[in-house]
Amino acid sequence: MIIAGDIGGTKARIGLFDRRGGKVALVVSDQYASKEFTTLEGLLEAFLKAHPNAVTGPLEAACFGLPGPVINGRVRVTNLPWEVVQVDVAQRLGIGKVKLVNDLVSTAAAIPTLGESSLTTVYEGRGRVDRAGSCVVVAPGTGIGHALIHREGGWSVLLPSEGGHANFAPTTDIEIDLLRYLQPKLGHVSVESVLCGPGLVNVYSFLRDTQGSTTLIDETVSASIIATKALEGTSPLATWALTLFCQILGKHCSNIVLTFLATGGVYLGGGIPPKIAPFLLQGGFLEGYLKKGKQRESVEATPVFIVNDDHAALYGAAAIASTL
Repeated sequence: MIIAGDIGGTKARIGLFDRRGGKVALVVSDQYASKEFTTLEGLLEAFLKAHPNAVTGPLEAACFGLPGPVINGRVRVTNLPWEVVQVDVAQRLGIGKVKLVNDLVSTAAAIPTLGESSLTTVYEGRGRVDRAGSCVVVAPGTGIGHALIHREGGWSVLLPSEGGHANFAPTTDIEIDLLRYLQPKLGHVSVESVLCGPGLVNVYSFLRDTQGSTTLIDETVSASIIATKALEGTSPLATWALTLFCQILGKHCSNIVLTFLATGGVYLGGGIPPKIAPFLLQGGFLEGYLKKGKQRESVEATPVFIVNDDHAALYGAAAIASTL
């Protein structure tokens, strides 16, 4: 049997899998609030204790996707006060084959297995679309993560990235004003400062404080409330904030396409894109995505999809474990 996990800053999914016909099949999974646990090992023990009858054979391998750079089998988890060490997890579980990967690597591992029902097409691409080319995963959620699926000669290699911590690069007057607004508050203004849940709150707060709007949200501001009000059309300021968020996300995605020449496609993972799909399909995202000057043709040929399957990273982790 295989145990796998998709660990996020907000929630964690753990699953038990069987190997069947060269593939992995889910036996049981559960979801937990990540911050209710102080270690990954404690979370895994709670899961196994809750499902004693599901373990019908020896645990042979494990893989866990975690936010943050994994270096020499060790990761300080982003947005959680955890340090996870691969050998410690293996010892606690009594498994010889354990692998820690960046959470976007586990999402990337699932991309080749996703069917049409698990994807929403934002942009089909036009011109010479390279369906066999390298792909990128860009995942705004509690933070923003990236991964590359590098394809060459029939082989695929999954590469992690911490590109979300690169500098936010504004291209319009209002984006420059947003940078100036955030710099005194944050010091280093990264892509993640804008393109994630707390980033959407930053965008809304900037517009609220600098644009003189009188149509404010009465409740405590959160990314969920801003998105809901925008989708309902009940707050012009929330609509403006989410529109600007999508435009910046589009520009960022095409930057990543050009950085890796990932003309096989952009896959929008994470918790936010499925929830704001109507806004991503409205045009602001695509306007930002295609605005690339001399390299517009390369970006025009690259399709964009929303990953709707919120278990993709869990299945991807299990797929990686099956190769150990």
